[in-house]
Amino acid sequence: MKLAFSTLACPEWTFEQILDAAKQYGYQGIEFRGLQEELDLPNVPEFAPSRIAETREKLEAAGIQAACLSSSIAVVALASAQIDQHAAVTHARRYIELAKEVGAPYIRLFCGEIPPTVLRDTALERASDMLRRIGDYAQENHVVATVETHDHFVRTDELMTLVHLTNHPAVQVLWDIHHPYRFAGETIDQSMRELDGHVRYTHVKDSVLNMDTDGYTYVPVGDGDVPLREAITALTAAGYDGYYTLEWEKRWIPALAGPETVLPQYVEQMQAWGEATGG
Repeated sequence: MKLAFSTLACPEWTFEQILDAAKQYGYQGIEFRGLQEELDLPNVPEFAPSRIAETREKLEAAGIQAACLSSSIAVVALASAQIDQHAAVTHARRYIELAKEVGAPYIRLFCGEIPPTVLRDTALERASDMLRRIGDYAQENHVVATVETHDHFVRTDELMTLVHLTNHPAVQVLWDIHHPYRFAGETIDQSMRELDGHVRYTHVKDSVLNMDTDGYTYVPVGDGDVPLREAITALTAAGYDGYYTLEWEKRWIPALAGPETVLPQYVEQMQAWGEATGG
């Protein structure tokens, strides 16, 4: 079982602190979703043209892979506002270049929302055209662009409509196990049937419902009711050999426990489940 964590968990840490923690706690990968104050990786000093080779050397020396470079790029719309397609594709190409240079097999994209002023079929056609262009460049650079179960496309059938319409080998799925279960009421079996072998990367997080509100609260993996062990079992049976990445959203929710608490706990819990499921 390959384990990684997103840098969302440690927004105040330096690159060196993140790398040291990955080694100390027994991770195999790091998903880069910003670094300290900067969220957009092309603007992070460690990913600058003059330093990215050194960054890769440090990762390789530590036996740690850049598991995924996660962007904020959306291919449909963002906050119900149409996007500049040329700018989005150009920015995705830059992430692909960085991924190739640092040795990351994946980049992450969002689909986003379908604006109320745009017909669904029109939005999907535009997005699939963008994804094919992104996929072509990704394939040339031996990188896979993954689109996440998120926003309007949190339902796996909605996401797979776009993936099938795109029909590109370098455009695949990032399954955030939490979101379809919590937001769309999907079972693991339902999600697995819809995703149908297209999962290349996985986000893991757990939560509990708040009884007095309509919301939920993130909790350490294993302390909530998200059927994560069932998902791991299903993915293992399907031959999935990618990363299981902890997405602990402390960058967005500062009140969450710190990385020095959740990062080692995640490894312990996932290894226990992996041993039990043969993953």
